[in-house]
Amino acid sequence: GDHRDLHLSIRRQRQMCIRDSYPSGGSTEYGSVDKLDLTPTGFKLTRKVENSLMLLFTLIFLGYISLSPDMNLESLKGVLIIGVTVGIIYGLVAVGISLIYTGLDVVNFSHGEFFMLGAFTGLTVYNFLIDGELIYAIFPEAYGWVGYVIGLFFAFVVMGLFGVLIERVFLRPLTKKGGGYTVAGMGIIICGFGLSVVLLNLAYIIWNPTAHPFRAELGLPINIGGVTLPMTYLWMMVTGFVVATALYFFLSKTKMGLGVRAVAHSKVISNLVGINVPLYISIIFGIACALAGLAGTLVGPTYQVVVYMGYIILLKAFASAVVGGFGSLPGAIVGGFTVGLFETSCAFFISGSHKDAYAFLLMIVVLLIKPTGFFGVQVKMKA
Repeated sequence: GDHRDLHLSIRRQRQMCIRDSYPSGGSTEYGSVDKLDLTPTGFKLTRKVENSLMLLFTLIFLGYISLSPDMNLESLKGVLIIGVTVGIIYGLVAVGISLIYTGLDVVNFSHGEFFMLGAFTGLTVYNFLIDGELIYAIFPEAYGWVGYVIGLFFAFVVMGLFGVLIERVFLRPLTKKGGGYTVAGMGIIICGFGLSVVLLNLAYIIWNPTAHPFRAELGLPINIGGVTLPMTYLWMMVTGFVVATALYFFLSKTKMGLGVRAVAHSKVISNLVGINVPLYISIIFGIACALAGLAGTLVGPTYQVVVYMGYIILLKAFASAVVGGFGSLPGAIVGGFTVGLFETSCAFFISGSHKDAYAFLLMIVVLLIKPTGFFGVQVKMKA
């Protein structure tokens, strides 16, 4: 009797978990799942109409910039190369934001500070190696890029470990009580704002508010398709693609990556099948912060490293995540490319004085036409 009651109780809990995970209904090994009505009561565009409107907006935008007096083949090639290079950086940071959102059900508003701290970490390691002349003695012909690679590695590892520490010390007590649209979830968001202020002021104390040049000796500029670019752009592009590809294989081909995806899909079901959910949440947070730190070091040689550099990259990455579909990792990469190309095109062919506003203009247009973004799905929150 007691054993049968326990078995029925566990079966009901599993059915409830599956009901939450399959809102559209269907059959599972634990029984059928009732179909939930996800149709909103107000006006709703169909997916075909949304895609048609997005295509119309794209054609109008391309037609408008084609009328610019600056439009020619050389400028178009430059815009494409720079847009893709900037877009991969936005995409890497947006992937981190989406990872944390899928793991903790909230947005980490201190993510830009990990980008900034990663840039300072890479700069500090690079200057230490170059000033000590050890790298120059071992690699006299390639000391610049060897020191830069070591700086990238340290920024990735240090920010990853620092992110795990932040999650364990500050966020773990809150995540134990829930996330998302709960009191604990709002506490995590407030904690993110507080961490942003603390990390920003900590950087002020250590590195002072002045801009620091990142003079990485990476070689002479190269010519790509008739466009001359500094080597820093090539490093950003190649490293960004390599890291994005490695992340894809990690999440889809390794046991730990599959565990990360399972926890991101449903923490309740993951816990039922024996996955250590708190451990994987720490791994998710660490990977996200490591990606932000790596992106900061990649950007450092192109721009100066300054304490408030994380603020604007957070906003651009947030826009990229929304455009691609919030919570979708492929969508974050595609959104990063889209924002980078749109922003660069508008800055070159329309007006460079409003460069930082174009990403949010695109985000608003996408939200009006396709609220779920390119790869997002619409869900209904239960009361």
